[in-house]
Amino acid sequence: MTSIAIDRTDGLSSATAVKGPCRCATTANIALSGLQTIDGVVLVADDRVLVLAQTDATTNGVYVVAIGPWRRSPDFEGNRDVRKGTSVFVTDGTTLANQEYIVTTPNPVRIGTDNITLIQKPT
Repeated sequence: MTSIAIDRTDGLSSATAVKGPCRCATTANIALSGLQTIDGVVLVADDRVLVLAQTDATTNGVYVVAIGPWRRSPDFEGNRDVRKGTSVFVTDGTTLANQEYIVTTPNPVRIGTDNITLIQKPT
């Protein structure tokens, strides 16, 4: 049986199938730093954001907002954290609220090397 570790800082599971929800998702390329408004959501430090639309798709994924540079979320930062089919739910936003996104990048997904593509889950 596979064990699932819980990150004590962020309270996130290490499971690859479903990630913790994100507050919002991007609709365009963004700077991965600072407090900003994305899809109508005014972000605060420690919010989770699903980054979908970077010009450099190797930087797509789940990030934790900070006043300075953002960091990849602990459940989306390593090569064992993400697989084709991994899903992420978005809770808020003007256009992307209440949507689920699925990683379509072929396995193995190498964070920081491979282009990470996520599509809206078909209903």
